Amino acid sequence: MVRSRTFVGAGGSVSCNRVLIAAVCLAMSLSVAASSAEEWPHYLGPNFDLKPGVKEFTAKSATKVWDAKVGTGMCSVTVADGLLYTMGNDGKKGDRDKSKAKDSIYCLDARTGTEKWTFDYQCLLDPRLHPGGPCSTPTIHQGKVYTLSKLGHIFCLDAKTGKKLWDASAVHYKPKKPWWGFAASPTVVGDVVIYNVGDRGLALNKDTGQIVWKSEKNVVGYATPKPLPAGMFNRPAVALLTNEDFLVLDPATGESVATYAKTWQEKSNCNGTTPYIYKGRIYLVHSKHGLSRLSLAGDKFTQDWLSEDAKYPNEWFAFNTHVIHNGSIYFLTSDRKPGGTGLSCVDAETGKRKSFDDKFAFGNLLAVGDKMIVLSEKGELIWGDLGDASFEETHRQKILEGLCWSKPILLGDLLYARDAEGAVICLELK
Repeated sequence: MVRSRTFVGAGGSVSCNRVLIAAVCLAMSLSVAASSAEEWPHYLGPNFDLKPGVKEFTAKSATKVWDAKVGTGMCSVTVADGLLYTMGNDGKKGDRDKSKAKDSIYCLDARTGTEKWTFDYQCLLDPRLHPGGPCSTPTIHQGKVYTLSKLGHIFCLDAKTGKKLWDASAVHYKPKKPWWGFAASPTVVGDVVIYNVGDRGLALNKDTGQIVWKSEKNVVGYATPKPLPAGMFNRPAVALLTNEDFLVLDPATGESVATYAKTWQEKSNCNGTTPYIYKGRIYLVHSKHGLSRLSLAGDKFTQDWLSEDAKYPNEWFAFNTHVIHNGSIYFLTSDRKPGGTGLSCVDAETGKRKSFDDKFAFGNLLAVGDKMIVLSEKGELIWGDLGDASFEETHRQKILEGLCWSKPILLGDLLYARDAEGAVICLELK
């Protein structure tokens, strides 16, 4: 895999120089296009679908470009304008005094790992069923960084300098048992930034932090708000999955755009996977009940099926990424029981299981064409070929030592990843 590069020759006749100038202009335009395409400014990626911008994957090896150390955290990384953003905490397990621990928002040079700035605020580590620290990934939009801490601190910073532009709080929306805390990443749609906070979300003006609309009840929500395709309702709409409901809202007002009569009554404890779309249908991962597919008729969603074949054996692991390839859905599961940990594959049309491979530990997935990239919770980078309901591994390499529940990102031939203990790494794949 090779990054876009521009090669400029010299000399020639007047006509050749004109051709050369035109070629240079074209190369510059392509370079700019490639540069803007090679960004990952949001947890869900440049197009909110978790798909890298690259169209093919031909790498045979992975070489470390740089590594860095940040604080403890479960969030991923984002990259925009050549800068990488992530978060971490310096506290210790058992701390109860907020003055003894702080969160930090980090900005690093994406090419070198050099620290550009940090922004700190007091916040507990709060480890619950995980090492602790921030779970929500920073969002970059039009030169601003939007963040949400596990305990409800909301900040908007200047992306270049780290200067605070405004702050807000979601502390009063904290549910009684938020095991992961506030974990969903901010999503900017139009003039508002939307947070999965409360029973119907929270929207703030992206420039001022003023409340535009808000929830009335405290409900756990871990999945990141997802903007829906413009053609689905011929108006802006954002999908919100909480532990109790699935909502489609107008981002400007918070009013319902579509209704959904759910068939599942008992709430789930860890609905952490953002709803995704395949062939016009929406797929919901219910940590307690399985995978459901929804069809839309007018402004009403109906459930086509609820698949127990796609149910996580341990619902506390229902927060990772899914990959769809040629009608098959792939995802990794984890459980102490035999047959509970591995790579599961179900039919996207029926939800029925097609295959299961126990050679793989829990982790996150990325797909590029007919290839799939795996970052296991053990810090192993794996890639290989996707077939007919199958995955054939061709590369496996240890890249991180800590617990890896954070999603990796791929920009051109550079892969970025981090572990919970705060190690961040950039690898060149070639």
